[in-house]
Amino acid sequence: MHTIRIDTIRNRLYVTLVGYFSLEEIKKCGDETIEATNQLRPGYDVVTDITQYKAGPPEVAKDIERVQAHFRKSGARLGVRIVGGNVLSGMQFRRAGTHVGYRSVNVINLEEAEKLLNGP
Repeated sequence: MHTIRIDTIRNRLYVTLVGYFSLEEIKKCGDETIEATNQLRPGYDVVTDITQYKAGPPEVAKDIERVQAHFRKSGARLGVRIVGGNVLSGMQFRRAGTHVGYRSVNVINLEEAEKLLNGP
């Protein structure tokens, strides 16, 4: 399951991923996520909550990489991943982003993500 929320005032995209995704499901989620970025201005931030996401096989990771490449190409400023204690999934997302030059950081919760993005 996934949810996507857009905050046009803060110029932010929020994506939450829950559970295990088949290749078909992750592609659908990726397509919807890419479509949502069209409502944001260059310099937008992405907050992805993967605290309940279950890391998938390499083909799922490849699709995550596709979406992160879109973030970089479409002008995303920073990606913040909420991982909680989900170290394995955090590593999968970080590795995919590194391959395409997508700048992101892992944090424990939404409060930390907002604090980081809002600045001092």
